[in-house]
Amino acid sequence: MNTQSVFFALLLLLFLSCQEDEKVQTRFTGPEVAVGDGQAWTVVNTDQRGNPTSLAVEMDADAMEGLPTGQHHPPSYVLRLPTGVDLPPYDHITLDWNEHGHEPMHVYDVPHFDIHFYFISETERDGIGPDDSLAFNKPLPAENLPPDYLETPGGVPRMGAHVIDLQSPEISGEGSFTHTFIYGKYDGEIIFLEPMVTTEFLRTKPDVTAQVRQPQEWQHAGYYPTNYRIAYDAGKDRYSVVLKDFVSVQ
Repeated sequence: MNTQSVFFALLLLLFLSCQEDEKVQTRFTGPEVAVGDGQAWTVVNTDQRGNPTSLAVEMDADAMEGLPTGQHHPPSYVLRLPTGVDLPPYDHITLDWNEHGHEPMHVYDVPHFDIHFYFISETERDGIGPDDSLAFNKPLPAENLPPDYLETPGGVPRMGAHVIDLQSPEISGEGSFTHTFIYGKYDGEIIFLEPMVTTEFLRTKPDVTAQVRQPQEWQHAGYYPTNYRIAYDAGKDRYSVVLKDFVSVQ
């Protein structure tokens, strides 16, 4: 085989290799769940090597309509992670609709979604009881508490306790609540990550990205976001709340 033939053979191999790379799946979607008049689901994106780059909850625009009203206990929709991709430490997600918001009054008492990205299983979450005050109030180790975050007293059954962002406008007194990022804990461990966003803000069809301040150390190996994004896709008429720009912790 002459030099020219070798050159073209190498080009052909390179082309075929690129074609194979394009076939690598990089978007994995979880099962759809009925929310309002629409649907919601989870999405994991990976790079060509299979490394996770983001984890999102997506919902179509109809999910914003026909949401339950007048319920004493706000509905919580359980969203399963996609199959075919491994993304520790995440186990499942709940999309919680709060028609009248929740405490504290004059801060979070407006219609909004709480999106809980849980590290624990549903069985473990269901085991969190109303009288678990010791576990609710057990502090995080200092190295696991993100800077300018405050552990609040008490907790919520089947959920956990909340660690709020002191830099958020609604907490610092610089503005009202549109979206924020909260940590969840139980028995001295971080058990969920929680973006919160008002329906009023979603209806502005936003595209905002905000930093997720990190603790000095994470308690478990896995992928953790350095940013989160809230966005509306006009072409697909859908909303997304995304944990993105992961760091890998071994």
